Amino acid sequence: MYLRITWVFILSMSSILDTTGCLPDKHFPFWLKPNPINILTLNAPPYFDSDLPQKMVTNLGDTAFLKCKVINLRNRMVSWLKTDPLQIISSGMYTFIKDPRYSSEYMEEENTWVLRITKVEYEDSGMFDCQVNTDPLMTYTVSLKVVKKDYRQFLNDAPQYAAEPSVKILRGYEHLVKAGSVLNLTCVVTTPTSYNQMTRWLRNDRIVTPKTGVSLLSENTPHSSVSCLIIHRVQHRDAGSYVCAAGDMGHDMAVVGIIEEVKPLKSFLTYDMMIPVIVLLSISSLIIVLGLIRTVARNNEETDSCSNRKSEV
Repeated sequence: MYLRITWVFILSMSSILDTTGCLPDKHFPFWLKPNPINILTLNAPPYFDSDLPQKMVTNLGDTAFLKCKVINLRNRMVSWLKTDPLQIISSGMYTFIKDPRYSSEYMEEENTWVLRITKVEYEDSGMFDCQVNTDPLMTYTVSLKVVKKDYRQFLNDAPQYAAEPSVKILRGYEHLVKAGSVLNLTCVVTTPTSYNQMTRWLRNDRIVTPKTGVSLLSENTPHSSVSCLIIHRVQHRDAGSYVCAAGDMGHDMAVVGIIEEVKPLKSFLTYDMMIPVIVLLSISSLIIVLGLIRTVARNNEETDSCSNRKSEV
């Protein structure tokens, strides 16, 4: 009598197993849980441990671990598939997919099958099925979502380095500029806090204001400000000391020197004068040659006349 009641109780409890092998409310009868003295587990069907997370969120570029734990697996095979698009990833310890970032592992201590995906990309997001080759197939679905890393979550983990306020005129202390060229002085103000003050330029202790030939440009960001003083055509009167003053943040100074542009010497001969000069030189050369020829011929005549006189004597 008691034996019949016991078997009826066992059959009634087994009937509440769903088609996927999972029990509702994530609770299992103690007599089905694996233990060294419970002989009922020898013939119990395989089922998934539904305590493992089924929704995974991984930062872009990190490694994702999708876990699937099967109880009473025995000689059956565990496979991983991606549903959209449908793709067989692994079966047992063998990986079919050509992507080397995917690998299947078995953690014997935890009796858990792990699908490892290294350096995850946005395209890796999707639904992954952990299947056991029962009849019908048992499936445990794990979703993966790849998101962009949010660095703001680390702001309170460690003290942040606060940059010291600074005012700097670029390109050094001394600026040498040719007269007639463009002078561009750039001042960068850096501050760890919000900067809302006006940057002023002074030349020889006098405030520089925009006017014809002189421009002032500025650009502000939450933690820095850039101001440019541009003189479009520098004259000697523009030489002197220039100060970039940023209120309470400090100031920086640069000295501007004006150098005279060295111009190449112009030839006194123009193109229109070249032809007459060439003609004149040619005529002069011809006169000199003719004069030399005449002198040589005269000397030869005198020599011949002297020779004739000596022969007559």
